[in-house]
Amino acid sequence: MRKIRFGIDVRRAMTGADLYVKVLQISSILPLLYIFTATGYMAIMGSRNVLSVLFDLGMCAIPRVEALALSYLYRLTSSEIFVYFALLAIALAVGVATDKILRGAPDASVKAHRIVAALIGFDLVLRLIPLSFNMTFGLPAEAAGWIVRAVCLALVIRDLKEWEKNK
Repeated sequence: MRKIRFGIDVRRAMTGADLYVKVLQISSILPLLYIFTATGYMAIMGSRNVLSVLFDLGMCAIPRVEALALSYLYRLTSSEIFVYFALLAIALAVGVATDKILRGAPDASVKAHRIVAALIGFDLVLRLIPLSFNMTFGLPAEAAGWIVRAVCLALVIRDLKEWEKNK
């Protein structure tokens, strides 16, 4: 188990931003379990089960813009396979890109942390606006998704505060 330390220029330990990326990747993988199972066993779609709950939680915990883009992709192609691989590609790309950006030079890393915090903050505000797509998965799943995103924002902000304190 890796130790968690908050800050920007941390070596050999997981930072808050690293933890945020892991949460984002796990959130992207949760819906895949349901999609993969549903393509081989269609009867699963007729009932509420553990995999459908994981799907709802995963879709509510990813950024709202990503969920809307995936919805558009599905409406455009009518294929779950495209959504499946798009979720995987996004999770992989986020992991690779953020590892280099968030662990790079301290000045660039601070800017990246601030941009990520602003994007998460924008996502949280967008989730509070009463639009039809904000309640697609029901109030419990949407509330859990909002809480996950708020915790992620707190992790990124904690990194920035720790960096400011130790600067």
